[in-house]
Order: sequence, then structure tokens, then C-alpha cells
Amino acid sequence: MKDAAAWLRVLSIVNESGVGTITVVSATSGTTNKLILAAETAKNGNLDAAYELCDGIRNKHIEILNAFFDLIDTPAQPHLLDVCVNHVNNLTDKLNHYLLGIHTLGELTPKSLDAISSIGERLSSFLLAHCAEAYGMNATWVDSAEVLITDSEFGSATPDMKETTSRARILSHNVKEGRFTIMGGFYGSDKNGTITTLGRGGSDYSASIFGLIVGADAIEIWTDVSGMFTSDPRFIKQAFSIKELSFNEAAELAYFGAKVLHPATIQPAIEKNIPVYVKNTYEPQHPGTRIFSDADSDSPVRAIAFKKDITVLTIISSRMLLAWGFLAKVFSIFEKHEVSVDLVTTSEVSISMTVDKKANIDHVIEELSQIGTVKAYHNQALISLVGKDLLSSRGIAAMAFEALSDFPIRMISQGSSDINLSVVVENDHAINAVQALHDVFFPETKTPENL
Repeated sequence: MKDAAAWLRVLSIVNESGVGTITVVSATSGTTNKLILAAETAKNGNLDAAYELCDGIRNKHIEILNAFFDLIDTPAQPHLLDVCVNHVNNLTDKLNHYLLGIHTLGELTPKSLDAISSIGERLSSFLLAHCAEAYGMNATWVDSAEVLITDSEFGSATPDMKETTSRARILSHNVKEGRFTIMGGFYGSDKNGTITTLGRGGSDYSASIFGLIVGADAIEIWTDVSGMFTSDPRFIKQAFSIKELSFNEAAELAYFGAKVLHPATIQPAIEKNIPVYVKNTYEPQHPGTRIFSDADSDSPVRAIAFKKDITVLTIISSRMLLAWGFLAKVFSIFEKHEVSVDLVTTSEVSISMTVDKKANIDHVIEELSQIGTVKAYHNQALISLVGKDLLSSRGIAAMAFEALSDFPIRMISQGSSDINLSVVVENDHAINAVQALHDVFFPETKTPENL
């Protein structure tokens, strides 16, 4: 959704996919970040700078619209451009009102932030639907706030599947009528009609939810890379696209750092065994990655995911020794402060955990200090080998730790699901450590066909 040429490319792909396709789009490139920055700028007292960011968002979308209508060969209906420009002006005027309120109060609540950060998708989906109509497609826009109903956990809402299924009848109706439905991802609304969001990257999750509800034949995630890779190709040499992955492997990779998919995307697909395809809008002919239940491979390690800037918390207490209820007490503190834990390792008198949520960490540490000595190690990186039968495959751990012999390891965890082996190293060592692992498990002689 970067520019007019990208919009035209998206519509070409959608048009070729056949009538009845439901398309869920994200915001235009960089827009969500600018919306959040505008809100924070207004809260911090600089209303003029916040207004300037709003004007930039307004101008960007109008420029894309004008460029798109110049690009299309089909005769567009003249009023459609006016409809689109009016929508841009109305939403950005509303954004300015939000910014004024935030500036006046000096406060940015999660509820306000959801209303603001959703504007990107509320713009892009409406505009693309009307551009599709101008392009000659039988397209219609559906406001996701009218369909995707969630709880009121602003910033990380959970869908109400029963109510959403009821509201989604309009989507099935459009499919039967042969219309192209275009919607915004990432946002919905609670039962009071207040805008909510699913969290950053939630557009994929939205698409998976709608795919489950309408019983889609497939869910396709179109992005700027050709599938899921053996590691992040921006940093790791010789990383390549994986032809097939199982649902569990893909979910594990998404959770442990692969940014191509939102971690929750796979779960709705699993429920009805709907295959998920990750493909590249810039290379639509590339097969990308197919994710389904029966994916198999000759290689135990399928990919290496990593995420930086995590924190390792270690609690040391003699009260753990032969005691019951200690772990429950520890995890109740994390639950109280809504901080999720990725990895856990324990010994007789200590427990170590990784967390990647910065908010509330200080409160967690303060309460943990009442039951033991707490050490916090910041600026750490979590590296995960993901594959199949890692526990029962001989030599995998030995190969991994031989590759990592030059890097100090803070923590080691073998996933109980048999598809994950994770280690924690310092941020500064992360890329080199992942490259060393990739060189061992994916030597140049190995080809994508082997995976």
C-alpha cells in the first residue's frame, strides 16, 4: 500500500483472483507510525507539530489518489475522486479534533490511541475500494468496525467470534453476489461501537478471522517478501524462502520474531484447516510459502527466528527449595501487571524468564523483589531454532552449540512442543550468532527444494 503503483498492483492481483474475494488491507506505508507520533506530540504539548503530521498524512493520501486516477486506463467515474478526497478530509479533520483534545488534557489514553492509530486502515480501505470501482471492478467497502466485534481491551483487543460471525453475514452475501469486498485490517469495535485495535501487525490476524468465518478456501498474506524465509533476509546472508511450513512451525516462527506474520494469524486457519499462503506483491508469480497441517521436510530445522531488545529476569530464592506454590506466586505477579513470558527455565533455587514488554517491568521487578533476589538483564536477544522433532533428532543441539561457541549464552530453553530450541544472547551478538547458526543448518549446498 506504499503508493499509487502499489495500489494498482494490488487491484490487479485481487482482480485476477476472481470475484467474491475478500481483501483486507493495512495502512499505507509509514502512516500508523506517523499517527502515533502525532498523538504523542500533541500529548507532549506541541500541537502545531502534531497538526503538521496530520497535514502530511492528508496530503500523502490525496497525492496517491491523484496519481492512481492518472494511472488507470479504464474510464473512471469522475465523482469517485471527489468521494475519496472528502473521506480523507473528514477523517483527518477528525484526527485534528482528537489531537486538540489530547493536547488540552495532556493525556493519551489507550482508547484514544486506538481511535487514532486505526485511521490509517480506515483511510486506505475506503480509498482502495473506491479506486477498485474506478478501475472497473464490482467492489464494495465494508467498515471493519461494523463487523469485527471485540472486547474493550484497547491496544490488544480480543475478537468476540460469536458476535463477529453474526455481523459477518454481509461478507458471505457479497461473496454470493460476486462482489469484491475491501476492508481495513487491524481495527474493529467493542459492543459499544468504540474503535478498538488488535495490536500492531493485526491486519493479517483480521484476514485470518474473516477467512475462518466465511469458510474461505485459502487465506493469502501479500507482503513485500516472497514467503517466510529461513531467517531474516535483511540481515542473514543466503537466507531463502521456505516452500512449505506446518501451522505449528509458522506460528512458532511468528511468535519468536518472524515479522512476516502476526503471531495470532495461524490460529483461526487451524480451526478449519484453511491453508495460508505468504506471497510477494512485487513478485506475484513467486509461489511464496504455503502453510498447512501436513507440511513435511527432510530437514529438522526449518528456520531461525530472532528478536532483540528483550529482558531476562532471574529470581533467586532459597524458599523455592522443596516448596510448593512458589512458581504460582511468581506468575501471579506477571499476570497482575499483564506482562507475558516467552521462555522459562528453573533450578532448585532460581527461575529465569524472558519478557519483551517494556511496560510494567519495573512494577514486576519491585514485587518479585519481595520474594527473592531479582536480577534484570536488559538488551538481550532471543534466538529460536524452529523445526520438527528437534528433541528426537540426533546432533541438533550439538551442532547449535558448536556454532554458538564464540558467543556467551545467557539462557537456554528446549520447547516442550519439540519444535523449538531457544537461546538468549546479548543484542550485540545476535546477528552474528544467527548467521553462524544459519551457516551450519543451511549450508550453500542445501537448496530450497530440500525444505
